[in-house]
Amino acid sequence: MIVNSIFLKRPHRIEVLGLVLLIALLICRLMEKWIRKYIETNGNQITGWKKKPTKRPTSFIMTTKFLTILVARLGDRRELARPLRLEQKEFLQALNVSPDVFIAL
Repeated sequence: MIVNSIFLKRPHRIEVLGLVLLIALLICRLMEKWIRKYIETNGNQITGWKKKPTKRPTSFIMTTKFLTILVARLGDRRELARPLRLEQKEFLQALNVSPDVFIAL
């Protein structure tokens, strides 16, 4: 309700918000596809809910794995407050993304 009264006063803003949401959904689906293709190619599984292995992880599971990441700024540098857990590294490897993505400027 607050967002509606502040940001969505004009129809074109509603359209833009819809477009942003659509792009976000497409990115989530693309991440799912990449992870599942990685699992299919390598014949292994990835950690899902309750640390149980799965062959069909969802983008929602993946995003919940990264909720605990905290980036600290030390002067001009950025660092992770805690090292990445094994399951987080698994997802990054499946996406072919470097852990430095969280600290890159």
